Amino acid sequence: MHESPLVSVITVVYNGEEFIEETLKSVSSQSYTNIQYIVVDGQSNDNTMSIISRFKNSVNNLISGPDTGIYNAMNKGIKLATGDYVNFLNAGDTFADSDTISKIFNRDLNEYNLIYGDIYAKEESGKKRMIKAVDFTGDKSIVKGMKVCHQAIFYHKNILHPYDESLVLKAEWKHLVEISRKSIFKPYKLGFPVVNYSLGGLSAQRNKLNQQEYRKVFLELFGPRKYLCYTPFFIGMYIRRIIKGLLTR
Repeated sequence: MHESPLVSVITVVYNGEEFIEETLKSVSSQSYTNIQYIVVDGQSNDNTMSIISRFKNSVNNLISGPDTGIYNAMNKGIKLATGDYVNFLNAGDTFADSDTISKIFNRDLNEYNLIYGDIYAKEESGKKRMIKAVDFTGDKSIVKGMKVCHQAIFYHKNILHPYDESLVLKAEWKHLVEISRKSIFKPYKLGFPVVNYSLGGLSAQRNKLNQQEYRKVFLELFGPRKYLCYTPFFIGMYIRRIIKGLLTR
């Protein structure tokens, strides 16, 4: 008989009083019962902790304290995770419905160590649209960046390692490329949306940092020869950023 694996869900939050409750409700309402819910708070100074306290029966592990950034907070969550699979559900994001985790793990997927699916992207206007994840084909599918929504991934504990805390924006992508190169890597693509993901535009300054980190990580992961091959791609990124900056003035 198939045994349902323990799933660790990690939510990182800082001053999230406006959106943390919907995430807490989404996890607490899951029909799947074998969940370890971990909330890592960055020592919020608003009502975040008060809201979290109302869900004490659903939150198994709660820590609150200063961190050096989101990836430091996520790594704290990894240290607390005891599940067979780990998912990162950001504050403000929610699972697609109350049966999402049940639909994934009430079947035998134990041979796979990275399970992922599609998403519903929530725009600021409230409109939702479905975005399909790509099929993993190693470096070929993710060389141009994150092609799978981070919140829609369930990592097996045997393949998960800490995030690079020296990065501000691109550690998730670096992390995924590194995982895809492991000899034991065996992904499984689900045929349905996993999360409702809140879209948020990068400011011009953050967009610049995003591109700087992307180039840095690209060189580290793929080397200068491949970087030169992708020069037109990087030039296009730069031009799009300049145009966007001019249009938003």
